[in-house]
Amino acid sequence: MRTGGARRGAVGLGAALTLGTLLSGCQLPDVGMSPGLSDAAAETSAAPATTAATAPSLAPVAEEAPVTPVRTAGDLDTGSVTHTVATGDRDVVIDWWTDQEAVSWTAADVKTVQLAAHVEGGPARQAVKVTRFAATADDGTTRTTITEDRGEFVLTPPFDYTSALNVAPSAATATELTVYVQFDLLVETAIGSGEYFRQTVQDSIELPLLQETS
Repeated sequence: MRTGGARRGAVGLGAALTLGTLLSGCQLPDVGMSPGLSDAAAETSAAPATTAATAPSLAPVAEEAPVTPVRTAGDLDTGSVTHTVATGDRDVVIDWWTDQEAVSWTAADVKTVQLAAHVEGGPARQAVKVTRFAATADDGTTRTTITEDRGEFVLTPPFDYTSALNVAPSAATATELTVYVQFDLLVETAIGSGEYFRQTVQDSIELPLLQETS
């Protein structure tokens, strides 16, 4: 009876050792983390951080102040001017003046200019007459008639011919105004002859205009 019990014990021990050997040879895989996810996480942590490119900052550009054109000198800046126009053996002297401030005139202003014409030289008693006087204004855009005077006006010394010219506003873009005048004269051929020949006398003045800034 003892012999049978010892054999069963030996068989049981052998079976236990065999089971232990089998268990140690078949190890279960590690399922704590998927190999694919582990590699991706490693690559992500190892990749260097990238910084978004920023556009270079531009310095603000200062706005340029509008440049006002420089006004040139005009004929009536001092208030008056005298022109002498030669006509044969005599001169026609034309005095221009204004009571306004010519240096402050702009295109929008109405400008009042006065003139007086007289004759110097030649036979003192030889008759000279003005039969037509015309004045026009040219602002570089339009040319307009200021006045036209027809008749027979004695210009023999000591008489003279005078006129007041009211010049209307010019185009807003005008920078200068030119006033032209023309005298149509009848000059006696000889003292007391009663016969005349015609002469034309022309003159002009330049009136620069201030530019109005907006």
